[in-house]
Amino acid sequence: MTNSGDQVAVPPAEFSTKTDRQTLDEALGHTDDLVQLLGGEWYAGSGTVLFDRADHTGWSYGPCGAVNTNQYSISVRQVTPIADPLANIEQVRQHWTGLGYIPRQIGPAEASESKITEIVVDLPFGARLGFVASTQMMSIWTESECIKEH
Repeated sequence: MTNSGDQVAVPPAEFSTKTDRQTLDEALGHTDDLVQLLGGEWYAGSGTVLFDRADHTGWSYGPCGAVNTNQYSISVRQVTPIADPLANIEQVRQHWTGLGYIPRQIGPAEASESKITEIVVDLPFGARLGFVASTQMMSIWTESECIKEH
């Protein structure tokens, strides 16, 4: 599940020429990059399956805003108390900035006790990376590049 809010899916101006397998491998790689950075056990789906970069089954694959287009959605989470979620946000921000990405931040709301905060990076061909942290959990979500089906 991705967290795209109430936004309508808009197709990218250009589509990736990669295969669906290549886009899945790349999305899993982006996810695994943060899993390795942050450490701990990350769960996919209903929270009972440990994330495994080598496991290519069960990931959501669907349209990315136009007919005959598709992209993968990867979502993993850690449900555990987080003492300082903003420190985790800053750790990921610095990592992504070091990779040349430009993160944008959503939150935290001033009145939020859980300090839920999200940072997002937009990549070429409709791909996006996201990281959410709060006092109760952390979540990583990745949308692969958008491809046209032939």
